[in-house]
Amino acid sequence: MRSRYEHALAEVEEMKRTLREHAQRVAARERELEQLRLEVAGRQGRRRSSAPIAPAGPDRSEELAGKIAEAEKRERQAVQELALAKAERERLDEREQAIRKVERELAAPSEPEPARDPEPEGEPPPPTPLPQPPSDPDLEPAAGAELRKQR
Repeated sequence: MRSRYEHALAEVEEMKRTLREHAQRVAARERELEQLRLEVAGRQGRRRSSAPIAPAGPDRSEELAGKIAEAEKRERQAVQELALAKAERERLDEREQAIRKVERELAAPSEPEPARDPEPEGEPPPPTPLPQPPSDPDLEPAAGAELRKQR
């Protein structure tokens, strides 16, 4: 029993370590994606707020349009990846809560179940009736005893 408990604790510790490492990677990726989102939003804000500049030429505008489309595509991917990272964070939190619950259960002293008597088969016998007192009290018990002997 003790070895099972120690083995379970070791597994829990390993799961905690794995979760911690995974959470650190997810958090780092979240920061990276948030930074990318801010950079793209900043570029779009500058582009929208600046006065229109005279076109640099037809070939240049196609190149810029392609770069803008690529940046917007990366932004959409970053937003999707950020949503996935947040969902992963929630799953990690749920797993951590489940681990804590198991740890509490393991830490609680387990009580052996009380041994049960095997249940009898069939229906139980009817209850034994209690003896009823005589309906009319016997005022002379000795006289009644003599009468009963004579019968």
